[in-house]
Amino acid sequence: MTPHPENAKLSAETAEETWRTYTMLLTTSFSHLNLPAVFVAGIAHMVVGLIWYRPKFFGNTWANITGAELKPAPQWLVAGLIGHQVIALALAIIVNLTNATTVLGGIALGGLVWIGFVVTLEIGELIWEKIPFKLFMIRVGNHLVALSLAGTILAVWR
Repeated sequence: MTPHPENAKLSAETAEETWRTYTMLLTTSFSHLNLPAVFVAGIAHMVVGLIWYRPKFFGNTWANITGAELKPAPQWLVAGLIGHQVIALALAIIVNLTNATTVLGGIALGGLVWIGFVVTLEIGELIWEKIPFKLFMIRVGNHLVALSLAGTILAVWR
């Protein structure tokens, strides 16, 4: 059964219009980014992790569970810094697309990204790598606080 020629033409036009709309939304989101806010949100995201894994907080527990030292691999520090900035950039785009402008809006978006991406990915660690639940909670807790703080910065500092 072949589609009616008019339907095929309509589908192509609809697809093209949809593509234009999404392209415009993304272009607008990039052009309205507050780059200083993105930078600060990325640094804040990183600082939460640095504090979270201090020995007085969850660092010693993390080290005991994993058997690892609380010393970073120096060759990966730059990659880590870039990663925090990329997270802030992606979150900034979501903040712009949703037009979040309040503390609550920023926290909500940070929480949405957390539950939708971080928690779901970390569940795989529970299943396949069989990490202890306590380690899972330490990891996802860090990301919840970091994403909520970054989301707040990006929503309020527009």
